Amino acid sequence: MKKIIAAFDGLRFSKSTMQYAAHLAQLSDAHLVGVFLSEATRLSYAVYATIAKQSFTGKNIFDEIDRSDAVAIKESMDTFESECRGLKISYTLHRDKKNAIHELIHETVFADLLVIDAWETFSYLENRLPGWFIRNILHDAQCPVLVVPKKFQPVKKLIFLYNGTPSAVHAIKMFNYIFPEMNTLEAELLCAKEDNLHLPDNKLLKEWTKSHYNNLEYKVMKGKEREIVTILTNEDPGSLVIAGAYDRSYLSMWFHESLADLLLRETRVPIFIAHT
Repeated sequence: MKKIIAAFDGLRFSKSTMQYAAHLAQLSDAHLVGVFLSEATRLSYAVYATIAKQSFTGKNIFDEIDRSDAVAIKESMDTFESECRGLKISYTLHRDKKNAIHELIHETVFADLLVIDAWETFSYLENRLPGWFIRNILHDAQCPVLVVPKKFQPVKKLIFLYNGTPSAVHAIKMFNYIFPEMNTLEAELLCAKEDNLHLPDNKLLKEWTKSHYNNLEYKVMKGKEREIVTILTNEDPGSLVIAGAYDRSYLSMWFHESLADLLLRETRVPIFIAHT
């Protein structure tokens, strides 16, 4: 049995994270862990509304903040538990109360897959994808990550992004190992090249992929790798993109966008990301 963890900000429960995680857990008969994270620097909107209506001072304000947030987090956890029970999914609840990013990265050491909303920021200030929180998770996660859009769609098609690098091949292999149940879906391997239109390591690539995916179509487009994003913006919402990412140095990542960054910003499909 595989272990999938679904990460939630308890103060802003992501319905799509719940739906994608439950869908995949049912598909692969996996154990689902709901990880509910807290960030000490974050306050809920409910608290601001309460403070605006009443005159609190000093310790009373922080007491009200704690009570309001505790109620919101419990409601989120209850929703997760109710959904899992209703779908008969094996599950566990984790409430991590320390630094959100460090807690979640530690959780990924002991998981096969992390499912998380692309808009999970633990902040009301960020409005650009990917945010600081997601970029750090993608760089440091110790298991593959499925970043999901706001609206859930059952997975009907797979799109593997391939550029000949070990990172791209690793992502394809990891997806197959975690979800062999999906190898009968319609699938496409997409590669962009600026010079010739030959797949890198064509013979070796097809020798491996044909042993796992019978319905895989190979497409090579002329142009830069980033032009793939334009194609995927019009892709059916039921598609799932598989990509390698963040195989550069940590410092370089912050000065140069990766293809994964552009995919998260410009497309509305779930993206499975694994790095070596």
